[in-house]
Amino acid sequence: MTSDEYLKALKAGQKEYDTCVSKGNYPYLVDLDDILANTEIESRIKLGLVDIPMDQIAGTYTKARSNAFARNFMPLFKRGSEFATKWEALYDSMEEEGLRDPIVAYEFLNKFYVQEGNKRVSVSKYMGAVSIEGQVVRLVPKKSEAKEIEMYYEFLDFYEKTQINYLNFTKIGSYALLLGATCEEPETEWDDDQKMDFKSVYTNFRKEFVAKGGTKLSLTASDALLIYLNIFGYDKAKNNISSDWKDDLTKIWKEFLIYSRENSIAISLNPIEDPKRHTLAKLMSGHNYAAAWVYVKRPEQSAWTYSHELGREYVEDVLGTQLQTDAYFDVTPENADEAIEGIIADGYDIIFLTSPQYIAAATKAAVEHPDVKFLNCCLNMSYHHVRSYYLRMYEAKFLIGAIAGSLTPNNKIGYVADYPIYGSAASINAFALGAAMVNPEAEVYLKWTTLKTNEYDSLFADNDITLISSRDLNAATSRSRDFGLFFNEEPPRNIAIPVWHWGKLYEEILRSILNGNWKDEENSVGLHSLNYWWGMSADAIEVIHSEKLSEDTKRLIHLLEKSIKSGEFRPFSDLIYFQDGSCIDTGAQMEPMDIIRMNKLVRNVKGFIPTIDDVRDEFQMLLKMQGLFRPETETNL
Repeated sequence: MTSDEYLKALKAGQKEYDTCVSKGNYPYLVDLDDILANTEIESRIKLGLVDIPMDQIAGTYTKARSNAFARNFMPLFKRGSEFATKWEALYDSMEEEGLRDPIVAYEFLNKFYVQEGNKRVSVSKYMGAVSIEGQVVRLVPKKSEAKEIEMYYEFLDFYEKTQINYLNFTKIGSYALLLGATCEEPETEWDDDQKMDFKSVYTNFRKEFVAKGGTKLSLTASDALLIYLNIFGYDKAKNNISSDWKDDLTKIWKEFLIYSRENSIAISLNPIEDPKRHTLAKLMSGHNYAAAWVYVKRPEQSAWTYSHELGREYVEDVLGTQLQTDAYFDVTPENADEAIEGIIADGYDIIFLTSPQYIAAATKAAVEHPDVKFLNCCLNMSYHHVRSYYLRMYEAKFLIGAIAGSLTPNNKIGYVADYPIYGSAASINAFALGAAMVNPEAEVYLKWTTLKTNEYDSLFADNDITLISSRDLNAATSRSRDFGLFFNEEPPRNIAIPVWHWGKLYEEILRSILNGNWKDEENSVGLHSLNYWWGMSADAIEVIHSEKLSEDTKRLIHLLEKSIKSGEFRPFSDLIYFQDGSCIDTGAQMEPMDIIRMNKLVRNVKGFIPTIDDVRDEFQMLLKMQGLFRPETETNL
């Protein structure tokens, strides 16, 4: 009987009302009038007839009828009332004929507020409808730096291309990443087939995600789907059957748990040594491992590859009786999936991937091969299945900055940077702070090598800058001497250079595996992604300087190096002033994640941090993954 249906709906409304009251929340429908009271609307756009997702209908337009419904749109008026009679009649009509007339609603921040048709929404929700048709007017708020406004403008760009309104992300940058994950040309408008394919994928994924308890996590189904696509790819998702979704979600469920955590990354700042465990495990260990290093380029082409290869050769010498190693070159992100499968087939059970661009392929392979250990050279990546590693280069940069500050002939120093990615601002700032410590008048002129424009090519010449800090690494085949800190003479006069001892880091990580400590490290950090970020204290970084430096400068550098290694002195401590006039008091030290994500420059730097539009196309994929330009540097996918 219809009256029985109303009673069930009424009970659902009363339960929601009581739950809200017990939690101190407003128990009735929220109204848009109140929400907009202090909001400046930029424009009103008539969208016409829209398929409105039921779970994105957030309330009513005005307060007039809001107390007739609980927050879940279930009724609150008693049975036999005029309202109840009309609700029951509408239920009968919709059960026989379906929805005859669309509702009228306003959309604000991708939530919908009903102007006409509250009872139609109530009955539709009770009947389990997924969506409802409505004539919609969009209210676009004025742009601001508020997170929800920035995300909404990202949504507007996404909606313009796809007409999809049922996604709900929690992190900035997700809409753009989704476009990149689902189509080869993210800037083109979707056709009907693309929309239908994606809706099918989302619906099937969401069904399994909810069935496994996804609604209890602090991330949305949209967030989770983006994680899934980043690991398994869109082509697989389109061909999945129900059992595929179940198996895949079981494999990567911990990735969802980590993503939903506010602090998802555990940072290892130094190797952990346990003498008892070390000795016992060594006696018990009977497993010989094989480790592979994966590179985008060859050593003769890339100083980065060359430095990592030195590290591989170092551990091969040190651990050769327990460890077999090999290197795989010319592995691009496009062929990484196939290459990694081949490496595993060759018998390698430890794989070091030396570029952030491998993270998707590494995570996918790690999920499919849980017995293989994967490590990716990058910063600020939160994945359970893949550990990341990097070096605290800002420590060496501080020392070199101090040298530069003592040697600059005119208080002007040049600094050449490559990519505006995690850690780069920290290195620039540490260099500038080191220079200012010994010379308060020192200014650092910043030039980026990856910009589209060449207008900064003459920056150093125009400002009479002869002392320059440039590339940290120099390939074996390069004859150029414009690396490290040097005077731009003919030939260049080298002063100091930071040295990346990847071999020290690789040795300690591999010893933890050989000695059986790998799992212990995982257990010690709990449900976090483990990132190794070692520096001078682990002997993974040092500064080599010219013997022609004055004895006073050498003494200062050795004192600073000793103090940084012992932890007595930290480059980012006390008051730090930035270009924008802001100041932070870090106390004894700045938190590691704040250093990694630092995206402002200190006040004695003359320059800026580029946006993704400023850099050349070939570097934009790297910046999408690791770029400092991203608001709140949120997205790790």
